[in-house]
Amino acid sequence: MGCSPYFVTTGTHPLLPANIVEAIYLQLLPNSLLSTTDLIAHQAIDLQCCQEDLDCLHSHVLSAHCLAAIRFKTEHAATIHDYNFKTGDLILMRNTRIEVMHNKKMKPCYLGPLVVISCNHGGAYIICELDGSVLHCPIATFHLVPYFAREHITVPSNAFDIDTSRLRELEQTELINDDNTSDVTSEEENYLSLSLSDLS
Repeated sequence: MGCSPYFVTTGTHPLLPANIVEAIYLQLLPNSLLSTTDLIAHQAIDLQCCQEDLDCLHSHVLSAHCLAAIRFKTEHAATIHDYNFKTGDLILMRNTRIEVMHNKKMKPCYLGPLVVISCNHGGAYIICELDGSVLHCPIATFHLVPYFAREHITVPSNAFDIDTSRLRELEQTELINDDNTSDVTSEEENYLSLSLSDLS
């Protein structure tokens, strides 16, 4: 998918309420109030931060995350789409600017068509415009939808305006441009200023 199910739902990255290594109370909550002696004993065990206790807690948290992801994928099977774009595919990029500004609702909902170059380790796509100008930050998968052209467009591999070393650097990172809740990203801002100047 290119991002976590939690991000697909809420638009923000998940954060643990506390670092499990630095948390003070790592045990299960008691069913009733403890006596002072029992409380001191529980706190002494917590302060030891035994590695086996931390490993057990970490495994429980990890398994809970995996089960939650599987459950989310099952419950939303009809709405989760993995387009698995290939190099040269034409796509449209969602215009997130109109989602946070009420006076932009008459602007285009999607920008493009754009061309897929490759995908990085984080699942985000490296894309470019039709003239080969590369957006210098990978775009998260949920921003993109396929563009169904009437005719197939052949895109030569040497048409992209990007250095090979820079392309490899983008492919090796897990960087994702997924700021969908606040200001417009710089790449979208540049694209809007160039592509929509005659519409404003």
